[in-house]
Amino acid sequence: MSHKFITVHTVTALPLHNMNRDQSGLPKSQFDGGIQRGRISAQALKRAARVAFLNDVPEASVRTRDGVGVALKHAVEYAATKGLDFDEKAGRAAIKKVVDGLAKAAKDKDDDAKAEDSDAQGDNILFFATSELQTLAVAAVEAQADGATLSSTDCIQDARSASLDVAAFGRMFAAAHDLGTHAAVAVSHSATTHPFALTADYFSAVDDAQDGHAGAGHIGMTYYTSGTYYRTFTIDVEQLRRSWSRFGAEGSRNELSSLVRALITALPSGRVSNSNPHTLPALVLVEQQRSRCAYDFDEPIEADGRGYKAPTLAALAAKRRSALRFDPSNFGRAVVAGEVGDLDFAAEQVETLDDIVATVADAVYGA
Repeated sequence: MSHKFITVHTVTALPLHNMNRDQSGLPKSQFDGGIQRGRISAQALKRAARVAFLNDVPEASVRTRDGVGVALKHAVEYAATKGLDFDEKAGRAAIKKVVDGLAKAAKDKDDDAKAEDSDAQGDNILFFATSELQTLAVAAVEAQADGATLSSTDCIQDARSASLDVAAFGRMFAAAHDLGTHAAVAVSHSATTHPFALTADYFSAVDDAQDGHAGAGHIGMTYYTSGTYYRTFTIDVEQLRRSWSRFGAEGSRNELSSLVRALITALPSGRVSNSNPHTLPALVLVEQQRSRCAYDFDEPIEADGRGYKAPTLAALAAKRRSALRFDPSNFGRAVVAGEVGDLDFAAEQVETLDDIVATVADAVYGA
């Protein structure tokens, strides 16, 4: 059995921040190893990576409740470009039938007129490659001209997608399971390796338009935390080949490299203007694996006078060496970069993030 999984581990020391807050406005946290730890959710990390990645690729994607509206806009533009007559109301209804058929959206079943006119997909946020909605738009215009009927295959042909974004993170359609795309990338939550602590920030704002008023125009309280975070993401190479129709096509390696870089470096932007906490990872470790494997920090790291980062890196190196002794057949090539110093990761050391990204791309493409 080949090493079909590629797991990337990162350790990042984040200064004061609240980039991913809970329903109370507090930095997210989790209970693990007998203590409360700071947390950045996998969903927030994937969103940040998607935003960074989509700025750099030709095949874009969109998550939206309004797939009908997006496709209709493309249809109107296509019809105008081709000089074709297009009945927007009829086109909307045809497109809506396809999108709702994929979503099986919750509607008011007793109000057929309301359901017919609504563009909403209930609470369903559907995930489309932009090209899929454009294909549906073209089909809607041409079907109207020919008197034909649209179907889901005018939007999505099979379970694969030309969008790496869709192939990486997956999607499902409630009423069309065979057209769902299995995710090829698994992303962990990011958690501190040590106890969580809150910092309360009392602030005030001056009302510039009030003359002769010495007090604050507004006062409030915000909460922040800081710490050393460990997280991972794993690429299932075989699933990526199945889910991504552009795998191996011209430019696809560059797309993959852009996604890997975004997954390593991108962070959520919550309260970024008040804290500017985005730092580069202190260390990145890449492993080829037969079975996906991450490392636990069940025993909290203790600060050693140098903060939590240095002992976290030392603990990670020790955990990797222990895993290699326990199950050597599970691991293939391993590469590490960053603040390695004289730590022994039992891995090839490289210098730059570009080297790390190239290692992942080589492993995915079998170079």
